[in-house]
Amino acid sequence: MLKFFRNERISIEEGKGKVGNLIMKIKKKPRRNRTGREEERDRLSELPDCVLVHIMEFMDTKYAVQTCVLSKRWKDLWKHLTTLAFNTFFFNNVTNFSKFVSHVLSRRDDSISLLNLEFTRRGYAQPQPLNRLMKYAVLHNVQQLTIFINLNFKPSFEFRPYIFSCQSLTFLKLSVSSYDPSMILLPESLNMPALRSLQLESVTFTASGSDYAEPFSTCHMLNTLILEGCSLQNDVKFLTISNSNLSNLTIDGSFEAGFFQIELSTPNLSSLSVLGHNNHPFLSSCNLSFLEELTIETYGYTCFHKIELLIISWLQGLTNVKIMTVSARALEIILQDLSKPLAASIQRPCFVQLKSLQVKKPPHADISNDRLNRALEYLLQNSPLARIDFLEGDIHA
Repeated sequence: MLKFFRNERISIEEGKGKVGNLIMKIKKKPRRNRTGREEERDRLSELPDCVLVHIMEFMDTKYAVQTCVLSKRWKDLWKHLTTLAFNTFFFNNVTNFSKFVSHVLSRRDDSISLLNLEFTRRGYAQPQPLNRLMKYAVLHNVQQLTIFINLNFKPSFEFRPYIFSCQSLTFLKLSVSSYDPSMILLPESLNMPALRSLQLESVTFTASGSDYAEPFSTCHMLNTLILEGCSLQNDVKFLTISNSNLSNLTIDGSFEAGFFQIELSTPNLSSLSVLGHNNHPFLSSCNLSFLEELTIETYGYTCFHKIELLIISWLQGLTNVKIMTVSARALEIILQDLSKPLAASIQRPCFVQLKSLQVKKPPHADISNDRLNRALEYLLQNSPLARIDFLEGDIHA
């Protein structure tokens, strides 16, 4: 039995050895010192709303919304978020995930612009939630958009290209996991005048009444372009990358992308990376005089005819390259090119400004020292200032 009197706690216990004998124990209630009271202060709630919202934007949106149960003050704070991140990883099933996305979009403060949106759909994606999300993003002036969806083994997908006419978008990453790039068809022209960085994976470019696709010419602010496993629709044979502002370009090929030629009309290009299973011969309709960094880490091609050249056919126009990185597998392909009859008509490379050649040669690389030296001699025959560095490690060759 407990009784409280002022700052004292009185405990009355039955005595031991004597029936009914009561022993009274008086215990002082510990007083909190000033430091202790300071430690118990709710410092988080003392922050202004704008700071709390900024902190919440580093959280997944599911957990940001859950803060509404903390107090009346927190009830509507999440509605002012300018960053939304939806990830199925944090949900038990697709139904709950879709309901949550719908709940957030319908209750968020519509007067606030949406600066950053991330959507990650693991497992089979449904078109309705994604299309609604993209439409909402465009209507609320989204600036940065990242989408990852899985379409493997899916027979069809109704993708509505709302985002490709977004006037406010500056960054877009659309990553599709699919064995069939034709599941996502892009419009012939991407009308995104503010776009600075674009990364596309496993999508298909289209063209009507022409044998070439030219999707990037209207993206006047585009600085960085990354294409991974992208393909062309039906009878389209050329992908024309035409952009006078483009500075950084990465082409990462795949088995599924198929064979097509790539024409570069990028006079201000300063960095070019060619990676993956590259089935794309390059043509250039302009002088790439500003190209200073070149990376060639292609590890094979699947659709080329045996007489065609993959690498050496476009090297001769890159005279101003200062830093070059090549994989051991790329050097092997260069030697294969040199063994073909067409190689005799190709002008030898002239990297007169080359300062550094980095060779990625992992321990398991299947190229002899003799063949390696032959390939390097071919590349460096007109490069008196170049230094060779060998980079070893477990990397793709």
